[in-house]
Amino acid sequence: MDGAVAQRPREGIVHAAVLVEQRETVELGADDHHLEVVTATGAVLDLELHRSRKRLFEQAPNRLGVHVRGMLAAKEYPPRVRLVRAVFLFTLGFWAGMAASAAMLKRALPSRGDEESDEVALAAIMGGVALKSRAQAFRGGSLLSWFGGVAVDLREAQLAPEAHLDVQSLCGGIAIRVPPGWRIVSNVKALGGGVAIDAPEPETPDAPTLTLDGLAALGGVAVGSKAIDAPDTH
Repeated sequence: MDGAVAQRPREGIVHAAVLVEQRETVELGADDHHLEVVTATGAVLDLELHRSRKRLFEQAPNRLGVHVRGMLAAKEYPPRVRLVRAVFLFTLGFWAGMAASAAMLKRALPSRGDEESDEVALAAIMGGVALKSRAQAFRGGSLLSWFGGVAVDLREAQLAPEAHLDVQSLCGGIAIRVPPGWRIVSNVKALGGGVAIDAPEPETPDAPTLTLDGLAALGGVAVGSKAIDAPDTH
């Protein structure tokens, strides 16, 4: 050492200037009992102690992280349970979103038309709509069912040339009744639903024709032919 070193915990104190080379042997005299021999330059003990403490603090978060990750991994659900839970949450969210959208559309798309209207726009959203038409020149219009049902009776209506109905059934149902002698041309597509046309083909080529376009998604569209005086069994 080339100077006095202040005393630190677990270290001695040097009262006199002593310089000792590493691996150099030193003999103490009779008057040197108050001196301590240092065999390396620098406070090695204090430096190593500082490094040890530093490594200890650096390793502590890692060890804690390993224990925390182990605890979290131990609480994880099996893969099958996680899959079922994910499917359940997705289905629940899907239907909740569909119901919320239907509630908004119900306020935005009110039904238009009555029994005398030649053109109608009926919307049954989370509910039901029924109309018995007596129009003198029914041109068609649109029918929408979303978590609801639409029932239209056209047996007392007169059909206009090129009459057309756009039908959209989403998680609902649409039922249309027509008189015998009408020709029904259906271009309705089914996606997870069904389309049923129960109207005999008329013999005359110039028979009144009603054309249907649209989609039945998780719902149904049904068209039936029945005379007015026939008893209703449904």
